Amino acid sequence: MASSVVRPQTRLVVFDLGRVLVRICDNFQQAFECAGIAPPPLPDPAAMLQLHDLTCRCDEGKIDINGFCQSAAPLLGLSSKQIRKMSDSFLRGPYPGAAELVNELADRGVMTACLSNTNDSHWEIMNGAGYPLRRLTHRFASHLVGCRKPGADIYVHLERETGMEPRHILFFDDVQDNVAAAIERGWVAHRIDPALDDPISQVRAVLNGRDLLADGAAARS
Repeated sequence: MASSVVRPQTRLVVFDLGRVLVRICDNFQQAFECAGIAPPPLPDPAAMLQLHDLTCRCDEGKIDINGFCQSAAPLLGLSSKQIRKMSDSFLRGPYPGAAELVNELADRGVMTACLSNTNDSHWEIMNGAGYPLRRLTHRFASHLVGCRKPGADIYVHLERETGMEPRHILFFDDVQDNVAAAIERGWVAHRIDPALDDPISQVRAVLNGRDLLADGAAARS
């Protein structure tokens, strides 16, 4: 007699933000172009390491966006105001269909959350008008939690705050290390391929396969 595998019920759908619900620039150079500022020459490797460290510190809430801009400016030979304009331009708005997707899940009674490596400035922008975050059941950001993906602590924090067992969490992220860390925790995780530039369609395909959207349920009726 053939045995069947019982799939854990999804009780919480968790989204990364950048390249999943929110379109972002690929790098600093593109962000400068979006800000209308001529991209500076790439700094030397030591300065690049410093910029990476500053980004991580800002993501973890150890410095705010003003501190980041003031420290990054001399590394790039620009003013802190130019760095801030570049940083704000890094966000390019929600993907088409992102708000509709979040609304549909909410209307169907599916709990949702975001889990994002971000900073105080980007967080404020993404929680404003035009973005779908307000309809999410829970919102988690690295700079508020004090740690970032793919470290285990931020995943544990989400589980503790939501009271959700790992096997009931469905997670979408574009970074393989973040997906792998979620799977290690026991989450069901899917990597979104940013090269396809259609994350909402990719998410919908998975949600439909788990009967979490109306069109998925209709396809099985």
